[in-house]
Amino acid sequence: MSNYSQTRSQALQLENKTESLLSQYASFGQSSSSSATGEELSLERALKDILERRQELINALNRIADSDDTLAASKLQQLHRHKEILNDHRHDFGRIQESIQQERNKLNLLFSVRSDIQEHKKRSHTGNVDSLSEEDYMRQERNRVDNVNSIADRLLSQAYETRDEFSRQRHILNNAASRISESVSQMPGINVIVSKINTRRKRDSLIIAGLITMCIILLWLSL
Repeated sequence: MSNYSQTRSQALQLENKTESLLSQYASFGQSSSSSATGEELSLERALKDILERRQELINALNRIADSDDTLAASKLQQLHRHKEILNDHRHDFGRIQESIQQERNKLNLLFSVRSDIQEHKKRSHTGNVDSLSEEDYMRQERNRVDNVNSIADRLLSQAYETRDEFSRQRHILNNAASRISESVSQMPGINVIVSKINTRRKRDSLIIAGLITMCIILLWLSL
């Protein structure tokens, strides 16, 4: 039991640290850098490392649970919850990583389009546009159309991602409610009080049902 408590304590500490690191990592989604910075790469490595360490701790908890038949059901529920949180954090890490890359690709694309426009204007001023062949001109126009369509696709992708983010926030709120409910259920005396309240409600319901039945019988006999 001591080994279980110590291992779970480490798992809880790493869960809190992971949430902090994910929050820091998400801030790179608003970065104007065209490539990953040293700080961003360092944070990615830290997140990968901490996720691996948490998996090792969960494996250790699994071994403890397999070797101890007397382990309480609440402990097994805690272990299951640690697994769920780890999966959620892995999903969040991958989602943020993809979002950062999409934003960076969009910035690079916009920069490329802007450079093409500036180059086109420069050629127009120097008279080089007239010297372009019809085939080259049509190729450039197709490229510009493709770039515009690509930007539209990126915007649609961001809209879907925003919808997924709202869904994830709702999932987090549900998880928080589940944690609160679990904590309350483990408080000494709470289950006893809830049981007494439920028993009293059932008793009151039976009394009221009996009174209604007697009134119906009396009414029927008086007819």
